[in-house]
Amino acid sequence: MRHFSLILGGVLAFGVGWTMEGCAEDCPIGGEGCDCTGGGGCDVGLVCLSNTCVNAGPNATDLGNGDDDGDDDEAEDSESSGDGSTTGSTDGESSEGEDDVSTDSSGGGPKLDTLQEEGADDGPCAETGCKKVDMLFALDGSASMIEEINALKAGAAFLGIVEALESLNCGDIDYRIGVTGDNDNGWITPPGWSDLNPWFDSLDYGAGDIATHFLGAANAVAASGGASVGCEHVLTSAVNLLSSDSSGFLRDDALLVLVLLTDVDDYGWYDQLGGAPEPFCEGFGCATAPQPVATLQDTLVALKDGDQAGVATIVIAGDPNANGGVNFCGQPQSCATAFHAERLYEFAEIQTGANGYAHNLCAGAATVPTAVEAALSEDIDLACQSFEPVG
Repeated sequence: MRHFSLILGGVLAFGVGWTMEGCAEDCPIGGEGCDCTGGGGCDVGLVCLSNTCVNAGPNATDLGNGDDDGDDDEAEDSESSGDGSTTGSTDGESSEGEDDVSTDSSGGGPKLDTLQEEGADDGPCAETGCKKVDMLFALDGSASMIEEINALKAGAAFLGIVEALESLNCGDIDYRIGVTGDNDNGWITPPGWSDLNPWFDSLDYGAGDIATHFLGAANAVAASGGASVGCEHVLTSAVNLLSSDSSGFLRDDALLVLVLLTDVDDYGWYDQLGGAPEPFCEGFGCATAPQPVATLQDTLVALKDGDQAGVATIVIAGDPNANGGVNFCGQPQSCATAFHAERLYEFAEIQTGANGYAHNLCAGAATVPTAVEAALSEDIDLACQSFEPVG
């Protein structure tokens, strides 16, 4: 998406030699010089522009690539290999040499059928997929997460996230953004909030206002102090809120996107063993036993009328495959500032298609908003295109 202008120019350059001579009255749908298919597709080597299939030229594999992120693409050859990478993609700590991996549900091929001519009012990808998104941020309110929350809520950074959200599936997305914490906080709104809805609706507010409201809600999460040590549970909090919500936040025809931000797991693993490995840590932590991750996923899918494609997630937490040693209680760390988030990475991995995305928090606070933006522009965009709302 970020390379759209260059891509479009290249496609048009290869289409200069094309003439109307190839488009007879019996012109086959999807053929060169002929109309695109109803879904915006064309024969191999062709790209749909203005509802016409045009020769894409020798660089066709560069068009609409799912890893269109402006990087050097050094990691594009890396594949998910059972090492904790999510079904959608994982984004590691590149400064430590870990590769960023991004795949799409079609096996990493180019998304030629999702391009449309710049300035067109409609296009092939606008006819299918989701046009509504319900996005819930579940933020860890612990003091250790202040830097990450500050990076996420920063005006310009969050506006970039909103812009990526609005651009999903050719744009014109109707979206809602809600905020909750890590301790069954319910809906969290800015101080003095007077709207009837406890979330921010794009039909009521512009992007700038939504960014301001999110900042106020994020500040309220940070001021909450979070759950007690070991009991932080962003995933469980989000599921509990949605399963008991009566505000009407969830819509049947909207893609649900959970953004889970924390430096621990959804309930720390060592707190559930009846005592920490080190004797001086006994009784330290949380006694609450979490639900299985699959059960939490099933609850969300049921809220989407059994359609797993209607649930997506962006996890920003400690990569359980990164070895950062252990803390004084024997809890494994991804780095000095984040613990293994095995349950959260599992949650991202069990999502369908490109609906799961995970980013290692150890990459630094500054990468938090860019990770959310990248996830929206890549994986969640594919998830939105693939989701077929009932009716």
